[in-house]
Amino acid sequence: MDINQLLLTALQLLGLGMAFVFLFLGLLMVVVNLMAKYIPADQPVVNKKRVQQSPATMSSAESSINPALIAAITTAVHQYHKTKTA
Repeated sequence: MDINQLLLTALQLLGLGMAFVFLFLGLLMVVVNLMAKYIPADQPVVNKKRVQQSPATMSSAESSINPALIAAITTAVHQYHKTKTA
């Protein structure tokens, strides 16, 4: 086999490979677009039994927070701001 025949075979394989990839990706795009059109997206699950808390009921939830924990967090925040500005 001479070099011209080898180059011709290489070009044929290159064209065949590129055509295969092009057709595969084109088919993939068509399938994805059809799926997006005909298959509905997942809907978020809404729990209808859960009721939004009103501000009046939140006061009872706030009373269950430990006051010592609130004091510790407040102190840590104040110390952080003090060291950041210094």
